[in-house]
Amino acid sequence: MANSDDDILDAYGEVSESELAISSRDFQEMVVAPTDWTISVLTDLLNRQIIDLAPNYQRRVAWTEDKMSKFIESLFLRLPVPQIVLAETRPGRFAVIDGKQRLNSIARFCADQRRPLRLKNCEYREDLEGLTYDEMQGRDDLADAVAAFQSHTVRTIVIKNWRSSELIYLLFLRLNQNSVPLSSQELRRALYPGEFMTWLDEQTTNSPGMSLIFAQVPDFRMRDMEVALRHLAFDMYGASYRGNLKKFLDGVTNDLTSKFRSRRTQLDDAWHRYEGAIKTTFDVFGENAYRVWQNERFQPARNRAVMDIMNYYFADAATATAAASHTQALQGGFKDLCETDAEFMRALQSSTKTEAATALRFEAWGHCLNNVIGVPVRHFPSDEYQIG
Repeated sequence: MANSDDDILDAYGEVSESELAISSRDFQEMVVAPTDWTISVLTDLLNRQIIDLAPNYQRRVAWTEDKMSKFIESLFLRLPVPQIVLAETRPGRFAVIDGKQRLNSIARFCADQRRPLRLKNCEYREDLEGLTYDEMQGRDDLADAVAAFQSHTVRTIVIKNWRSSELIYLLFLRLNQNSVPLSSQELRRALYPGEFMTWLDEQTTNSPGMSLIFAQVPDFRMRDMEVALRHLAFDMYGASYRGNLKKFLDGVTNDLTSKFRSRRTQLDDAWHRYEGAIKTTFDVFGENAYRVWQNERFQPARNRAVMDIMNYYFADAATATAAASHTQALQGGFKDLCETDAEFMRALQSSTKTEAATALRFEAWGHCLNNVIGVPVRHFPSDEYQIG
């Protein structure tokens, strides 16, 4: 069973502002267009997928039905609600930067024909209790309330004419700096839509390995997609890494999006090996899989950098097979590495901004593996594909 804490993954490896390369020209050319869109307009845009929430958006909704209902009731009460921020990804198409859960709630209530939201626990509009949007529209006594709801405006900020995704990431980070930190994968999925992201969503949602790592699959912050993308990137494109993880993952995503059909067989094979790598890691380390050994104990949160190095080597079938008969020795080897190699520890608990730190942690664990299991391990970095 995975840890039920929200902080199942530590913060190391998340995108930070220091990784972004933004010039003053980016801000000068950006257009910020405030507008007031009615619920009817937003519903129409959501119905036509002009605002793209994500394929199968219900899988990754963070709000409970109670919280959604309270938000919808607020709209019926004509209360002001927080603004929504969108980025125009191409003419007439938008990605959500801030307000995804509010838009999810509107979509679920107004636009979901398969599983519409039925309001619950209404405090001030008890006449709406237990009703769906369609049911309200069919009642004459609620005609005025529905009309007022449909015409209620929500302040919406649209970011246009942005020159690079770096600026959108900055907005994303600033808007979320005082709330629960969101995975940058949510934004990446919105900026690079296509068959690859749909495939990755399906793979993680149905993954036995992800259910070992995360308390809930699919993870509503898309951290499951992010750690999986990290593995695929290092596994297939490792030689293209230049010290900026965000740029690396964006580049891999863009490349696999444009070449998805020609790379599908290789991706399916890489995913099969990835599932095997996760299973092997848990076979060796049990519930301490992907945790750093420090102060004579395994730390509570799983470490993304440890995920990278464990999965990279255990994705090789010969290494995984040999590891099965050396579980105690491998646990001891990893503990010794954490206790005696200060540079290795710094490389695990620092950002991925330098090629040297990233190479160090891969090579140190690869050398340890080789010594323990007596089988040559794969070379790092992988040079199967180059970005571009």
